[in-house]
Amino acid sequence: SNACGQLGQNYQNFHCPVGEEHMECEADPAMEATAVTNAKWYGAPGPLYCGPKTTEHPHSGFWDQRYQCNKSWMTPPETCEVYEDQKAGKYDHSTPVKNAAGREDVEGCCWWGRSVI
Repeated sequence: SNACGQLGQNYQNFHCPVGEEHMECEADPAMEATAVTNAKWYGAPGPLYCGPKTTEHPHSGFWDQRYQCNKSWMTPPETCEVYEDQKAGKYDHSTPVKNAAGREDVEGCCWWGRSVI
């Protein structure tokens, strides 16, 4: 849910200043996107993503950096596949987790730079 705002902010409430409203884009609740960059340290979170709420994904969860996903010795082998060179971690969507602003979904949050950010 941090794609919708971090540090208690709600990015959807941000607007361009007077005179620059023409540069502001409307949030699209049906849009889906995944960031192309993220940190690469051991267990680093996967890239931010956004998309509509669905029956299959009614909420967002959290990134479990402690999860060991690089288990080539298991049958079947388990590998880390969220991002290139990932060594540990996974998204856990088993229960809703709110961000600091109270959001527990990522619907309509694809315009990360839609205004003053």
